[in-house]
Amino acid sequence: MNSSYLLAMCAIYCGLSLGIHTPCLAIDEFGDLQIISKLPSTDRDVAAAFDRSRGNACEIIPAGESLEIQSFMSTLTERDRLESTSSRPLASSRRDLFSVGLELEAKDRDALPALSRGSIVDYLAANYVSVQARVRRDLLDRKLYFHHRPLALTAQFRGSKLTQSFEPLVSASISEFHSLGLFVPADQRLKKPEHFRTIVLLFHAEMLQGGLGSRNRDAIEYVFIRGRDSGTTLAVASQLETHIFVTTENRTRLEYLRPASRPVSPSRCSILGRIAVTDFDSTGLYPKASATRSYRLDTRTTYEQAHLEKYCLDQQLSGGMSENLVVVLDAIIDGQLEDKSE
Repeated sequence: MNSSYLLAMCAIYCGLSLGIHTPCLAIDEFGDLQIISKLPSTDRDVAAAFDRSRGNACEIIPAGESLEIQSFMSTLTERDRLESTSSRPLASSRRDLFSVGLELEAKDRDALPALSRGSIVDYLAANYVSVQARVRRDLLDRKLYFHHRPLALTAQFRGSKLTQSFEPLVSASISEFHSLGLFVPADQRLKKPEHFRTIVLLFHAEMLQGGLGSRNRDAIEYVFIRGRDSGTTLAVASQLETHIFVTTENRTRLEYLRPASRPVSPSRCSILGRIAVTDFDSTGLYPKASATRSYRLDTRTTYEQAHLEKYCLDQQLSGGMSENLVVVLDAIIDGQLEDKSE
């Protein structure tokens, strides 16, 4: 090992110890993050973006693990372990963002096979899905930021505090949450952890239509996760305060959800979907696919898209909400926008 290499390594070590940004540290910790600077808006563009992002669907956490991980680990999922053979992933923790519960209406319960009806109904009544974020800590100043790829686990409403196994019916539904990336305005060229705190997800649901012979409708909506400093007096926050927003009515309304907590029943979840089973496995007993009859959000305020666009116009924000997502979400969080839903 030559002396110049040793000197370079010493310089890097000293720079990190003193909190100095050193040019010798040739690690781009943000290099693997997927970034977008504009939201797709037309139905065609949104559908195309959803299809392209299948590689960023929620990664499943297997049974028997902790519901959250506060410490920072290099591998959280099987995909991490596979990728670590070629490059060592940066350490992440994982934390809850919002919960999803599923239930069946009486007529849909009655339509299930008698032999499996009880187990299916009991499973949905006992378990929910937690959609989670990967949270990283900046290598230099220790500030927190998101990775763009979401996670999902199944947990019991009451009882075990470890993750549960995913049933095919539930895993099929949760795989319809895709990440488009982290929203970073185009004019933010410097890479700072504060810039990587807004995750953009798309969620697809096949909506059942009433009437015999009618065709089901595909609905694709946004989920926005905005992370902000938790307000702690410490120089570096120990966690991010998360704010969840979901669009509805073909992305014409924006719902600002109440803070998430561990639910005790399906009705207490952030999102409650009422589903009907549409396909079974080869035995004809156990469901593997479903469609949505309706869903309910645990909403604190609702905003019409037209009102949000008017706010951008009044603030002289070129490009509207599509290019100023972070500004609009922060304005809602800070109480600068009134609830103008009809």
